Formats: sequence, C-alpha cells, structure tokens
Amino acid sequence: MRGTIKYDYDFMSSRRVGSSGYKNEELAKLGKELKTIKLKLKNSKNEPELSFRKLLGNKKLIKQVTRIARKLRANFDNLVVVGIGGSDLGARAVYQALAGNYANLQAKKGRDMKVYFLGDTTDPQPLADLLKILKLKKTAFYIVSKSGNTIEPLSVFLFLRKKLIRKVGKRKHKKHFVITTNQEKGTLLAIAQKEQYLVIPHYEGGGRFSVLSANGLLPAACAGFDINQLLVGAKALNRLTKNSYKKNSPYVFACLQYLAYKKRKQNVSVFMPYTYYLQDFTKWLRQLWGESISKEKDLQNKKVNIGITPVAALGPTDQHSQIQLFMEGPIDKIITFITVAKRKNSFKVPKYNHNEIKYLTGHKFANILMIERHATAVALMKNKRPNGTIYLPELNEYYLGQLFYFFEMATVYLGYLLNINPYNQPGVEQSKKYMYGLLGKPGHDKDKKEILNIK
Repeated sequence: MRGTIKYDYDFMSSRRVGSSGYKNEELAKLGKELKTIKLKLKNSKNEPELSFRKLLGNKKLIKQVTRIARKLRANFDNLVVVGIGGSDLGARAVYQALAGNYANLQAKKGRDMKVYFLGDTTDPQPLADLLKILKLKKTAFYIVSKSGNTIEPLSVFLFLRKKLIRKVGKRKHKKHFVITTNQEKGTLLAIAQKEQYLVIPHYEGGGRFSVLSANGLLPAACAGFDINQLLVGAKALNRLTKNSYKKNSPYVFACLQYLAYKKRKQNVSVFMPYTYYLQDFTKWLRQLWGESISKEKDLQNKKVNIGITPVAALGPTDQHSQIQLFMEGPIDKIITFITVAKRKNSFKVPKYNHNEIKYLTGHKFANILMIERHATAVALMKNKRPNGTIYLPELNEYYLGQLFYFFEMATVYLGYLLNINPYNQPGVEQSKKYMYGLLGKPGHDKDKKEILNIK
C-alpha cells in the first residue's frame, strides 16, 4: 500500500528556533478550531469555490479527458496550451514535474504529444520563436479561459487561429482547437459556439484551484501521463483531512503559517523544492498563495490588509543567492523545503586524482542533493530561522496529485483561520478595467479617462 507525503515541522518549533518558532500550546489551541472549520466546509460543499474537492472522484471527467486526448494523440504531434494564471500555471507545473525540461526533444512513447505553453504574455517574441519550430498541420491548440475575456490568451488565440486558417483552410482548422471556458457567457464561448469548436466546460471554481480539472489533466493526458493517478493521489491525501488536527498535515501547515504571521510578524513564506522539476510548481503555488491569502477586507467587511508574501526559490540553486538573505536578513520569513526520496537515476561522481576533491568520489548526485537540503535546514535552524520540509517518496503522478491537494487544502484552512475569503481576488480587477479602457473596449470610457488624467 502506498503512503502519503509527510510534513516535518520540527524546525518550526520554539524548542528549535526559540522565540521565532511556535509553542505547543499555541498549536493545540488552533487544533480545537478544526472541528468548526470542518463544519463550515461540510455546509459549503456544494459551493462552486469548493468544487475542487469534487474532482477527486470524478470518473466521468477522466473518461472525457482520456477520450479527447486519445483523439488528439492520433491526429497531432504537438499540443499548445494557451492560457494565463490558473489556466496555465497548474498545467505547466504538472507537465514539468512529470516530463522534465527536455521532454520536447523527443516523445516519451510513440504517440505522446509534445506540449508547449503560450498565452501568458503578449510579448510577441515567444510566440514568434515557437512558430518557427511548430508544424501547424500537426499541432492542436487548447485554449483555456474561465471568463473567456482575458486579454492575453484571447490575443494569442486569435492570432493562431488566423495563422492556422491560412495553413489548412477554414473548414479543416476547427479540428485543431479545443476550448475550455464557462458555459454561460464570454467572448471565447461565443466564438467557440459560432465556429463549432470542441468545448470542455470550465471547472466551477477559480482557476488557481483548477489544476486537477480538465485544465491540467488534458495536457497531461496528451503527454501520456496517468491522469487517474493524479486524482487517486489527491484522494489519498484528502483522507488526512478527515483526521484530528495532528494527523491532518495540511491543517498543521496552515496553523504554523498562521502563527508565524499573526504572532511573530513573519509575513514572507518561501517555497524551496530540492527537486529541479518542481520549479513551475512553486510558480503555481505562488499564485495560489498570493491571490488567496492577501485581502483588503475580512469576512465582516472590515479593512485588515492581510497578506503573506510567497517567494519561489530552488535548492540548491538559491543556496548561492537567496540563502544569505534567509540566513542573516530580517526574521520575517518561514521556509518550506520540498524534497523527493527516490530519484530515477543513480549517477555518481567519478574518481579524479586530486586531493581537494577526493571526498566527492562515489557520492550519488541524489545523495549530495539530500545532504545539501539537510545542511541548509539545520544551518537555518541553528540561526533561529524557522523551516519545515515536505517529503515525497518519489515524484510521480500519485504523489504529485497529493502535493497539489495538500496546498489547496492548506490554503483554504489558512483563509478560514485568517477570517478572509480565500477564493476571490478583487485586487486584480481595477488594472483590468484600465487596460480595457486604454485598448478601447466599449463600456470603459470612464476608466480610460481616469487613467489618462493621472499625471
């Protein structure tokens, strides 16, 4: 029987880091609040915001995505995902974690598609560079936008659509597109219905919680990964949330973040995997944390300006850059390491006859990586800097699904503890209105006038 990922928070305790760490009685007090939070979650289970929890047993979704991916794999060599924010970062994170940085050099198996990502910027250069290497006739495009009105993916989509029509013709271009958007309104929905593109309904909730929906699963299935195991892993982690607080590791994680922020003014949370292919995971996590745990007002509409700043780091790379800041800068940070026990290869440092490097002879690369993380964690602890570590037995679909769900639930728990709404993001709306005004979108004359009058 497979296990679950583990969270070691020993170096977060006051026993280890003094006044910078949590006290047992503080954690125990918060533990008593879990019963109330569970009741809130139960009463809200049918709300769209919590629908990410329903994805875990959604066999219909798995069948639908698998069927579409099989058809795409039979007809195309490449898949280009066009989205931004939650419609992009989760899919990127899954793909990089399982395929690595060099997956597009060759497909893993015969019909596995190479997956590329666009739409997260209107910088024309990435688009131009990708078009140089893509054969459009052998490429499918997955366009994702919940609102269907987001500027960046819409702009890229319209450009690609025109390119493709010129290449394959108006009639044939339709089979190259799959659309995911809401089923009620929006520009993308209107275009998809008019052009008769294949549409997969967008998951009910917000984009940053959508990684285990079609948004993240379709690209993974096209690449040949076992999407069922992503959900099975998440479901296994979900079982922990039914336990008492000490065995509910996402809740413990949320409690320690809460105590660090509210009791010790530690308002920066650093996520630092010692696994090269989890870099995009920390970018997904940065959005999840940044949008969910940063709010002007609490649930009673009182102005509170709460926020925990997420920082994406990478070990051991950032041992040679950011660790100096973490070690000797302000004690306003808590660090979370993520590490993997089992690696896929056993490369060793070969022998070289030089006294200064003889000590490296025979050491496995994976072992060196584990030692680097441990040494960094201990050094931080000795310098009274709180840090914890999440351990994955190995990096595969099953444990990756657990890792996503761990942080989704920890985010929800922390939102409740902070008495804020972790699902909305009102702070991003005003800049969108100004953009619409400057671009000439109807109904935004007031926004255009306002921004142009700012000196």
